[in-house]
Amino acid sequence: MPSPVATPSSTPPAPAAPESWDFSHCTATLADDPDGARDYAEDWRSHGGGLEAGQCAALAQMELGDVATAATELDRLAHVPDWPEGPPANRRGGRQATAETPASRLRRASVAEAAARAWQADDSPKQAFDSATYGLTLAPDDPALKLVYARVAVELGQPQRAIDMLTPLPSVPAARDEALVARAGAWRKLGRIDQGMADINAALHDMPHNGAALLERGILYQRQGQMEQARADWLDVVKQAPDSDEADLARQDLALLETDPEAP
Repeated sequence: MPSPVATPSSTPPAPAAPESWDFSHCTATLADDPDGARDYAEDWRSHGGGLEAGQCAALAQMELGDVATAATELDRLAHVPDWPEGPPANRRGGRQATAETPASRLRRASVAEAAARAWQADDSPKQAFDSATYGLTLAPDDPALKLVYARVAVELGQPQRAIDMLTPLPSVPAARDEALVARAGAWRKLGRIDQGMADINAALHDMPHNGAALLERGILYQRQGQMEQARADWLDVVKQAPDSDEADLARQDLALLETDPEAP
């Protein structure tokens, strides 16, 4: 006896996501309305949004302050192949496995970078280092991954690794300047103040009002015993962006300078 044929009423198809649902639309509201972005991502995911919806949901969780959960989820997503659809076993209908595309690997690398930054925000440098290292296996020449790797390496007391990662410098001017700031901090950690000063001045030549660069140069001036120049840079940081993290650090340095003006 032949098997009964399934009818539409017995196997209803999964609803398709509206055409307006996409990753850029989801992330557009992250800063202003993270609750809305999370709800959008969860709704999208329930209608087949898949990996991109999961990424947006994790980024929303990060904005809402649940940084460790976001970092863990971003790490998981970075290890899933075949972006954005996901591996064949996860797709309806199934198909033979194929080699992962370069575009998928680059997308996963960007998710690994987001995971590394999330771990940094969670004050978890070891996990951040692991995420950045994994991302670099997918995209070895990615400037953003190299930068986060270098910053975390300095935080973990491995400045030479940071210098090696950032040398040679990126060719794109904006990425090059950020790398110069990070490398200057690594030179300082090694006690090579003149090389750090050369890097930081090169960065400030292109972006003279950058808070991170001015903060670093102030520290380098302090290490050289040039306290007034250090004070001027730190005051400049506070004046330009009083609510920034760099301004908070500059205020701490200024307070220490007032306590002991001659300390290097």
